Amino acid sequence: MPRAGSTLLQRLLMGSGVVKTVGEPSFLLRLLGLGGDPLLRASTYSEALVETAMDDMRKAWGGFDACWKKGVHDMAVSIYNGLAGGFPYFLDKTPRYSLIAEELVEVFPEAKFIVLWRHPLAVMNSMSTTFREGYWEPNSFDLDLYHGIDQLRKICAKHGDRVHQVKYEDLAANPQEELARLGAYLGMPNLAEVADKELAKGNEGKLGDPTGVKKYSKVSAASISEWEGGIRNWYREGWVKKYFRGERAEFFRSMGYDLPQSMKEGKVPLGLLDGIRDWLYANRVLNRRILRPLGAKRRINKQAKRRGYHVTFR
Repeated sequence: MPRAGSTLLQRLLMGSGVVKTVGEPSFLLRLLGLGGDPLLRASTYSEALVETAMDDMRKAWGGFDACWKKGVHDMAVSIYNGLAGGFPYFLDKTPRYSLIAEELVEVFPEAKFIVLWRHPLAVMNSMSTTFREGYWEPNSFDLDLYHGIDQLRKICAKHGDRVHQVKYEDLAANPQEELARLGAYLGMPNLAEVADKELAKGNEGKLGDPTGVKKYSKVSAASISEWEGGIRNWYREGWVKKYFRGERAEFFRSMGYDLPQSMKEGKVPLGLLDGIRDWLYANRVLNRRILRPLGAKRRINKQAKRRGYHVTFR
């Protein structure tokens, strides 16, 4: 998911000398995730009409999906080969690929897949501090916190022999050990040596972690538990209780992810004013989406005018 530490792992793999990468390629989000996946795309054209048209072709010819996926595979491999520039590996590190994870495993049978886990509350706290100026506004990240996590769970359960799982907390605490395991999976026997090197200054692109690249030049365990301080008022505690329950909570605990100690001991501060501020901000964002659809369209058109073409996943 976003804010799970993927840029750190990307920079470590860059240090191997055999892996080429470019920011967060993301382009497969435009080409996969079609035909019934519960994703809503906002674009300058009508995605609903395009999906209807593709469904018509799918019904008219049973070979449509196979042809489409083969075309996506062949084009992507050509792009990756070009971007690799002679390196034996190209890494496409795109957090939102969690949304199309199952299709990726199907379309690229020769690929290696790394799923990077991080405590979901650490992810939410990092999203808050990075994208929302410190406000706790989880509604904007439902797609990642629910659907994205569920998709990653599914491919790990279904394709365990093809997917290598890494926990951010283990990587940050014991980089040599985790990189040795990852190196064995990737066929890079010396990957653990990267743990002692200075990290690459960036990831060769504009997309990725905007803070860690500047803050850390080597792997650091400093950020493993700092998220616990983010659960600091009644609103955040209430959201965590709703999110961290049922089957999802059982899965999290099986991964070693539990509630912060302050919640277990009932010591989360009330934080009345701080919680009201979070609540007002979250509802302002939610209401803006519901009550100002024309405003959303104006923002989409503005982005489209600036970039020429615009598709976002919501």
